Amino acid sequence: MKRILIFLSFAITIALLGNWVIKSPETLPEKDTFLHHYKRNTFNTLLSLKRDFYSNNHVPLCKNKIDIVILATENDLPTVRHAIDAAKGLIMHPINKVYLVCADSKKMRDIALEKDTEFVDENEVITTNQKELSQKLKHEFIKLNIDAFTQSDYCLIIHANTVLLQTQIFLRDDKAVLFSTEDYSIERKHMVDSILKFEKYHNIGFTGPIMFFDKVKLKSLKNYLEKLHNSSWHEALNTVDISEQNFSAFEIYANFVLTFFPEKTMITCDKNSKIPVEHAEGVEWQRGFLSRDSKSLTFQRSTDS
Repeated sequence: MKRILIFLSFAITIALLGNWVIKSPETLPEKDTFLHHYKRNTFNTLLSLKRDFYSNNHVPLCKNKIDIVILATENDLPTVRHAIDAAKGLIMHPINKVYLVCADSKKMRDIALEKDTEFVDENEVITTNQKELSQKLKHEFIKLNIDAFTQSDYCLIIHANTVLLQTQIFLRDDKAVLFSTEDYSIERKHMVDSILKFEKYHNIGFTGPIMFFDKVKLKSLKNYLEKLHNSSWHEALNTVDISEQNFSAFEIYANFVLTFFPEKTMITCDKNSKIPVEHAEGVEWQRGFLSRDSKSLTFQRSTDS
């Protein structure tokens, strides 16, 4: 009996610690200390053990209609069809439209036509002064500009090298999901601070292959940036000295939403598995094997971080 009480006390302490990690943003440290690392891992462990009401075999259809944006390059040709099919089949929202966003490419246009998606030339949805950016940075700006070409109030962005594995919804009881990811970087938190000037941060990573956007919150983010920097939102981001490696639109959006809309946000584990893109031909086998424990599968090239 005594051992059971000790175990329960320990479990409650850990649970309270995990809750504190996310509910109470901390002063941004210069480096990721052992304590910050420990608290983050504790929180993610608790999340992985918690039942996920946004993703399982019995998740109900959500009435909120969404658009889906698949961000691609020609390097994603081995996986993009699978990404589109899985999104259409496993997302339990009414889907208004699927957009395939890519640099102009006949091969990608043919896939868009084949899969009944709307092709969007990425150079048509970014500003003139962004056209000289690297491919990665172009896509980061496009993520924040989805309201310029999509129609629904909500939008899901998926990287074209990522295939969903489980049925999923992204909005429940007026709470939108944010994915906690293993891809954490204290440098990205400093990037967020240089842009949003919060001076506090949430000790979890949000950079991954999937993000659910609420356009009302996205508009609030842009208004905040324009007032803070006294310029358009994209000019504000262009003028901040941020390395390509550390710039993350998902990180900016997630930290803003958690700060201003915490009661309308729910954090879950992304449970994303990663394997080399060379195994893409066996995607159906991979999906069946991994779908028991993973929500999505990302096929990585050797140059991917």
